[in-house]
Amino acid sequence: MSKLTQSLIQLTNDFARSQTRQLVVLSGEQTWALDILTSIVEPKECLWLGDGNHDFVTPMSKAHLSLGQEYSQLVFNAYSGFHPEAFGQSIGTLVGGGVCFIIAPLWAEWENYLDPDYKRYVATPEDMGKVNTFFIKRLMREIENDNNAIIVNQSITQPINNIKPPLLTQPSLTPPFATSEQAKCVEHIIKTATGHRNRPLVITADRGRGKSSALGIAAATLLSSKLSHVIVTAPKTAALHSVFKHAQALLAGSAKTQNTLLWQGKRLQFIAPDELVKERPVCDLLLVDEAAAIPSPMLEALAKHYSRLVFATTIHGYEGTGRGFALRFLSTLKKISPQMKRIDMSMPVRWQQDDPVERLSNRMLGLNIQDENVNSQLDFKDDELIKYQELNQAMLANDDDLLAQLFSLLVLAHYQTSPSDFRQLLDAPDLAIFVARLHGQIIGASLVLKEGQLDDELAHEIALGKRRLRGHLLPQSLLAQVGIKGAAQYRYARVMRIAVHPSCQGYGIGGGLDKAVTQWAKGNAIDILGASFGATDSLVQFWFNHQYQAVRLGLNRDSASGTHSLMVLKPITKKLAGFVGVANNRFQQSFRYDLAQAHCALEPALVVKLMVSCKVNATLDDFQRHNIETFIDGNRPVEQVNYMIEEGLWCHPLALMSLTNTQQSLIIRRILQRQSWASLASSLDFTGKKSTQQALRDAIELWYQTI
Repeated sequence: MSKLTQSLIQLTNDFARSQTRQLVVLSGEQTWALDILTSIVEPKECLWLGDGNHDFVTPMSKAHLSLGQEYSQLVFNAYSGFHPEAFGQSIGTLVGGGVCFIIAPLWAEWENYLDPDYKRYVATPEDMGKVNTFFIKRLMREIENDNNAIIVNQSITQPINNIKPPLLTQPSLTPPFATSEQAKCVEHIIKTATGHRNRPLVITADRGRGKSSALGIAAATLLSSKLSHVIVTAPKTAALHSVFKHAQALLAGSAKTQNTLLWQGKRLQFIAPDELVKERPVCDLLLVDEAAAIPSPMLEALAKHYSRLVFATTIHGYEGTGRGFALRFLSTLKKISPQMKRIDMSMPVRWQQDDPVERLSNRMLGLNIQDENVNSQLDFKDDELIKYQELNQAMLANDDDLLAQLFSLLVLAHYQTSPSDFRQLLDAPDLAIFVARLHGQIIGASLVLKEGQLDDELAHEIALGKRRLRGHLLPQSLLAQVGIKGAAQYRYARVMRIAVHPSCQGYGIGGGLDKAVTQWAKGNAIDILGASFGATDSLVQFWFNHQYQAVRLGLNRDSASGTHSLMVLKPITKKLAGFVGVANNRFQQSFRYDLAQAHCALEPALVVKLMVSCKVNATLDDFQRHNIETFIDGNRPVEQVNYMIEEGLWCHPLALMSLTNTQQSLIIRRILQRQSWASLASSLDFTGKKSTQQALRDAIELWYQTI
């Protein structure tokens, strides 16, 4: 055994006696690092991420399975690809006193190493050489500049000496609590469940603060006393491992079956957010973990329905970020429940306060980037003060302030911004970046990916469903889902993200960004601009306002956002106007059919917006008008004129805009979505079938008068 290996074993033992964590990079040939680590690590105490045939090695793609576990050693093999999420997930499992070993190529060669993680940013493995190396260069710089990280180069065989961790002690607490802060958090949860109604609790914390375990401890405490049914929800079931683990530990004799923990006829049950919003099951208490990764409209629906409710979210995390949570949702929650309460958890439960590995890993993954406060006195009235500019990735890599401004904006604007998005921003090929700046400060941004120009053979296989590429969303959807031949030959640019700072919205900045992107597209031989997004009333209107046309609506709702994905296109060249028009016509035909089946629960206001966007060159004939008028006069049942009214609605959808929300809902849900009278009466608060039928007749009369 070499002196270097012996010194690393000593270092591992020294840190194990402390609560301080340590990061060590073994930079050299992979076999050299593996030989050293097999002499150091204990497989049962170690999470080993990377490629390999050993039972103790976990693939990067399965790092999320470690959530809720605890390890005293972590090996992260960067030869298998530096997957940002995998690193973020695994570093949180390392307890105080643990050592994280990163296996990396020779330091001088690492930035040029063909990282297997590049596969996630290109269509085919052959394109991996196009990926930038800015993320790894920045990561290396952060490690080099850190005062605590240790870099062991293969060329230097000297032992690691004179590194002694501080001996720190944790304050003694009564189990099951890890910190006094966690104990107080559990008290607040219990009070929310047993005290006055309609006083929801919001818990915010960084990773590793015991937030999820506090939910589990509180749930067990409440079930062992007064409560009989607690529901917990989160974007992914894996995030709830700690909740169920701590609850089960406190409820002796409890048994977990699928997504439910059963104990003496009582239960702690997981229900997915979309199902929860749809079904609204009865419970004594609802716990929402990782709330920032759930869209605000879904959270708002839960807040309005449940009177005993706890929202918990991570502020900096691999799940996405909660830093925009306050701006997007908390203000709404205060309006719904003015007596809501908020607590913040800052004391780590697995490692010491101000842990050096936590600080470094946050910097490596861009999780340390703080929100940029926009001056509320900025003047948006003078459009000339707002400058629209194209940036490149080299500019971001060489300007930490510019990178921080841009990424913090993206974090604020989207509920699932992750460390992989940070790497994509720096490294992805064919990415164009546009920003809106006011007095030098970034207040809006648009990220655009080039797509298309696929060869004929590949396009044929995609159309048949035999191939699926990473990226190239627009041409692949047009080929495989819409069924338009020849779609692959064109040059597309897909707006993958567009964001405006919440303090600057409503001043036309989003439209200004689209104008800048459109001008860029014209100058770069782009044929078609497009986007794909979760369809909401306001978002759909934004894209339609800027001459985009709908071409495809996803049949299923996204489980995380609760929305259907809508794809829109805008022709850049006149010769492609006909192509986009054909795609829009195909959408109108399929949408009309799907409203009675796959989209029978689509929100009526959104249905109207989509109908108005469709170009239907037809009108009602005299026969159809006579029969609709006979129905309005009360001489025909609606069932006998359904198809005529439906035809009229598609000929004159704009007339629906003059109706109230209830009147729109009645017409859309009954005539187009074929919903039952009982369902309509229940959802729209009518007393019965007759009153619902009369209200429909009145609504159709008002619509008919305007056409």
